[in-house]
Amino acid sequence: MPSQYPKAVRRWPQHANQRDYVMAEDVNEIQDEIAGISTTLGVMPQEYVDADGKSTRYTTVDSRLDNIQREQERLKYYQDGLLDAAKTGWNLPIANVRSSGTLIPQTINQNQPNDPRSDWYPCKMDRPIIDPLGMAKKPTYTFTCPQTGWWIISARITMHIADIIPGKTKSTDHSMFSRINIIGVSTDVATDGATAPLNTAGYLRTNPTYAGPWYQGEKLQFEVRHMGNRLIANAPVNDPIGAWTAFSWVGFTYIRALPAQMTTRPPWDVDPLDI
Repeated sequence: MPSQYPKAVRRWPQHANQRDYVMAEDVNEIQDEIAGISTTLGVMPQEYVDADGKSTRYTTVDSRLDNIQREQERLKYYQDGLLDAAKTGWNLPIANVRSSGTLIPQTINQNQPNDPRSDWYPCKMDRPIIDPLGMAKKPTYTFTCPQTGWWIISARITMHIADIIPGKTKSTDHSMFSRINIIGVSTDVATDGATAPLNTAGYLRTNPTYAGPWYQGEKLQFEVRHMGNRLIANAPVNDPIGAWTAFSWVGFTYIRALPAQMTTRPPWDVDPLDI
């Protein structure tokens, strides 16, 4: 007779030694159930073969099922993260703002031109393009985080080198540096730099990008410094090239919430240069 498994679990009678006769049909029923279990599990149930024919063999069926469960839990974790980021739809914090141009003085500290803690000037952001939360309602040098979470903050900052003398530039080996400064946390969570070689004109382009936690209330600036690199004869300073204009485009994208226990930035998360 056919097995009851997997549609049902067969109930077996109890047999006693020297009292009950074990009939052939009793053995046949056991064999039927073993065949039903084997058919349900299939051949090599502890082995997985993917679409490319690659085989992964586990020690037992139990270990394979545990691995499947772990993968389900991992996928649920990431799914919950995506759902968290999608709960408010297009109302998630985003912004795209540009600068009409900020006049940046030449680096003053020419005796220590590589000192990263001096002579940085913030870009004035005065042209919001996409700004549903009003992060740049008025022209601003400083953005305030509207919601704690994991963010991607990117900038494109350019500076034009004028071709004052046809075919040559008045400045030589001009360098421009940009950074993202989370005030009171780290002056340079992201940096970039560019140099225009001798006798060239055009645009210097930098693209600092920060990906990481940004906590509600923290303030952030996009900052620039620049200088000429050629030493002036018999002087300890470099070629004075004057103030030039930097143009900026910045984008803010909220990715997802942080774990519940991460409501404020840890006090030890400090830039060593800012100590």
